[in-house]
Amino acid sequence: MKYYHVDVFSSKPLSGNGLTVVFPDKEIDDLTLGYITKEFKQFETVFIYTKDNEAYPIRIFTIEEELEFAGHPVLGTGAIIHKVFYPNDIRKKIIIKIKERNIIVESEKKENVFSVTMNQGIPSYINTIPINHYIEIAESLNLTLNDIDNRFPLEVVSTGLPYLLIPLNNNIEKCKIIHSNFEQLLNKFNAKFAYVFDTNSLECRTWDNFGLVEDVATGSAAGPLCAYLIKHKIKKENEKIYISQGKYVNRPSKIECWMQSQEVYIKGFVSFFSQGEIYL
Repeated sequence: MKYYHVDVFSSKPLSGNGLTVVFPDKEIDDLTLGYITKEFKQFETVFIYTKDNEAYPIRIFTIEEELEFAGHPVLGTGAIIHKVFYPNDIRKKIIIKIKERNIIVESEKKENVFSVTMNQGIPSYINTIPINHYIEIAESLNLTLNDIDNRFPLEVVSTGLPYLLIPLNNNIEKCKIIHSNFEQLLNKFNAKFAYVFDTNSLECRTWDNFGLVEDVATGSAAGPLCAYLIKHKIKKENEKIYISQGKYVNRPSKIECWMQSQEVYIKGFVSFFSQGEIYL
């Protein structure tokens, strides 16, 4: 089986968010897909299947579970499909299918990198968190109530995965998950993950719910944050918004996003690092 390793949200290899994308050449059970993902040790691994009605079906795995949606895997997969199947096209519109959802990405070849844009669709505003829960949430992330920027609410927003968005005015560098069952805490608010952001710099952070692995750049969270920033008049519709992430794991990344006609778009560079064969 062929695979590619790309770095997403970076214009050069060895930065941004790493991703492996595998082209299975036979049926592989879910357990083995999980083992392959763990072997690569990337935050996520994508498996691309045979094109079906103009769409490329994919499955996305973390080392812990299969995801229904993720941002940087979709962008990275779009660049790889462009490079592998349409090498002579400068620009290509590609349909990627995750379960029953079709996602349109537009890929543009630029010298040694690809610039890929994804339409994440209309965001869902799921839940605004009551103020009486703020202390519990802050303490679960090694913060105090004073670290939360009280000009803006804590809110759960989704463009495919529901994120608890937590605005901070201080101490984002101290933030870490210290709650013994953080996932259970998030479940109370109908959130899958948490995304903290500095309201001044738009530096962001997120982790797996055990707090063991910090993500480098999270497209599935950038979309909800983009919608949140516009809803609360921090940014304007059609304005290009630049989100930073990865600073605290020495993989600085930039995510461009905007909202147009109520739909959220995210954009980033994809750089190619390596390719190879899997022998199974």
